[in-house]
Formats: sequence, structure tokens, C-alpha cells
Amino acid sequence: MRETKSTFTFDEPIERLWSAVTIYEVLVHWLADEVRGRPKVGGEFSWTWKLGLEGNFTSHGTYKKIDPLKELVMEWKDHPAGDIFLQLIFESTGPNSSKLTIVNGGFPDNDSSQVWLDGAKEAWDGQAVLLKEFLKQNSDISKFMKKT
Repeated sequence: MRETKSTFTFDEPIERLWSAVTIYEVLVHWLADEVRGRPKVGGEFSWTWKLGLEGNFTSHGTYKKIDPLKELVMEWKDHPAGDIFLQLIFESTGPNSSKLTIVNGGFPDNDSSQVWLDGAKEAWDGQAVLLKEFLKQNSDISKFMKKT
């Protein structure tokens, strides 16, 4: 199986980065237009992007592994390329710095999957830039979270 992998550095404490990636009320500000499902092993999630004239695109999946502040693994249920996974690896590099490694894998070992692999790398690299911008512009992301 083939995968794409990118690592990004953030001028953010690991706790803040983890929250921005795992709390769906925050995800809608940088990842997708609609996000459903809270992270819990075996729990389902969906992300919807509103693409204007092209309509909406929704992706569904399942949370496979959650190791708070360290790792999050999700698996798509409906990806056209098959059983694709997303692994997010979090690493604290100081009190106000961290790394996020994004691994998108499970792509078939054939030439026709290259377009999916290239698209995944471009998409996740772009999302990491949006995440950095979002965190930079929002010093208090708790304002987006529902109070319970």
C-alpha cells in the first residue's frame, strides 16, 4: 500500500493543536463546512465541503485509534480508492511549539492510484496551512466550543 506523509511545525502548545484537530466545533473553521462526530474509538465521523455549483461532497469514516495528544487514526468508509486511512501524529517540541505529521495511506500499489495520492498530499498540505492560519488568528479557540 502507498501513502503520503508531511510534517508541519506549529508555534502552538500541543494541547491547543490537539484541540483544533479533534473538536468538531473548531474543525468547521478550518477543515470543512460541516463536521459531525466526536472522536471516540469506533465512532463515526463525516466531513462535508460545500463546493458551490458542484454541490456538496461528504466523506464518512470511523475513528480507529485515539491516543490523546499523541495520535489520531481514522479510516474512510467511502473513499473511491478503497480502504484509506488518515494518521495524525502529534509531537510536543517545547512549551509553545509542536509538530503534526499527517500520513494518508492505504492507496493501492498501482499507477492509477497516483492521482489519488497526489491529490491527498496537496489537500492535506493545504489544510495544514489553513490550520496554522486559523490558530494564528484565533488566540482563544475555546470560544468556538459548545459549553456543556
